[in-house]
Amino acid sequence: MSDAIALGLENNYDLQIVRKSEEITSVNNNWGNTGALPSINFNLIGRENFNVNDNDDYRTQTVSPEVSLNWVVFNGFSAKIIKTKLQEMELQSQGNTTVLVESTIQDIIVAYNAGLLQKALVDVYQELADLSEDRYKRTEDSKTMGASTTYEMLQAKTSWLEDQSGYLQQKVDYENSIRNLNYLMGIQDDQSWTLTTTLETNMPEYMLDDLKDRLRGNNQTLKNQYLNQSLLAKETALAKSKYYPKLSMNTGVGNTWMDNYYSGSTPNYGQSSADAYIGLTLSFNIFNGGTARRGMQIAAINEEVEQVQTEQMKHSLSNQLLQLYSNYNVEKAVLELANEQESTAKLNLSLSAEKLKSGVINSFNYRDVQVVYMNSAIAKLRAIYNLIQSNTDLLRITGGIISEYE
Repeated sequence: MSDAIALGLENNYDLQIVRKSEEITSVNNNWGNTGALPSINFNLIGRENFNVNDNDDYRTQTVSPEVSLNWVVFNGFSAKIIKTKLQEMELQSQGNTTVLVESTIQDIIVAYNAGLLQKALVDVYQELADLSEDRYKRTEDSKTMGASTTYEMLQAKTSWLEDQSGYLQQKVDYENSIRNLNYLMGIQDDQSWTLTTTLETNMPEYMLDDLKDRLRGNNQTLKNQYLNQSLLAKETALAKSKYYPKLSMNTGVGNTWMDNYYSGSTPNYGQSSADAYIGLTLSFNIFNGGTARRGMQIAAINEEVEQVQTEQMKHSLSNQLLQLYSNYNVEKAVLELANEQESTAKLNLSLSAEKLKSGVINSFNYRDVQVVYMNSAIAKLRAIYNLIQSNTDLLRITGGIISEYE
C-alpha cells in the first residue's frame, strides 16, 4: 500500500495541477507586487520639426533621452499589509495542496483495500464453485448408481453453474477495482499488480476527547478556513489604509540635443542641455463620495461573515467526527459478530459435507448450508473493509492520515 500511495502522490493528475497553483502563489509572494519598490523608466524621444517662413526655412532635430524614478514612499502601510496577505495566500495554497494530498491518500487506501476485498471475494466464490462442482460430481455418480434422481443431479448442476458464473463475474469486479486503483495512482497502462498488504483487522481504540483535540489542532480544512479569515482581516486593514495620506517621490535626469538646419544663408547650429529633477508629492483624499468608508464597511462585514462560516465549519466537523466515531465503534462490533458467524458457518459446512457423504442430509440441505457460508464469508470481508474505511475517515478528519502513512 505504501508503494501505491507513493505512486499516487507522484503521478495523480489533480495533485500535479494544484502543485502548479502553489508555484504561482510562491512566485507572486514578492515585494515587487506590493508597490513598495520604486519603478525606473527610460524614455527616448526623437522629433523633427519643419518651419516654413518668409525669411529662411529651417528644420529642427531634437533627441531627448531621460531616466526617471518613481517611488511611493508611504501609502498607509498598504505595502506591508499586501506582503503579509501574499504570504498567507502562499500558505493557503500549500494548505490546499495538503488537503488534496490527504484526499489522494484516503482515496488510494480505500481503492487498495477495495482491491483486496474483491480479490478475497474471488477466493470465496472460487471455493464455493469448487464445493458445488464436487457436489455435482457426487450427485452425478450417485445417479449412475441409482442412489439419486435426475432432478437432484440437475439441481446440483444448476447450483454449480450459478456459482461458476458468480466466480467469473467476481473476477471482473476485481479487475475493475485494479483499474480504478491505477487511475488514482496516475498509471495509464492496464497494469496488473500483486497486492501484498493484507486486509487489516486489528484496529486501534480511540478516545473521543482525544479525537476532538486532534480535530481542532490538525484538521487541514479548518486551518485553511482560519487563513481565509485572516485574509479578509487584511482586506479590512487595506480598506482602512485609504484614510492615510500618500507620499510619492519622483526624480530623474535627462539630456536634450537640438540641431537647426537652414535652407538659406543662415548658418546651421546645434545646442544641448542637461537637466535633473527631484520632487515630492503629498496627496490626501478629503472627500470621494464616501467610497473609502463604504469599502471599509463592506470589508468588515465580509470578515464577520467569514467568522460565522468558521464557526459553522467547526460545528459541522465536530458533528461529522461524532458520527464517524460512532460508526467506527459499530463497525468494530459488526466485525466481531461477522467473525463469529463466519466461523460457525464454516464449521457447519464442514459437518454438513460429512453428513452429505454419509447420506444423513440430502443435496438440497447441503446447498442451503453452502449459501449460508458464502453469505457469512462475504459479510465478514465487507465488515473488515467497512472498518478500514471508517478508520481512514477518522484519520482524515483528525489530520493524521499523512503522518500515519508517511
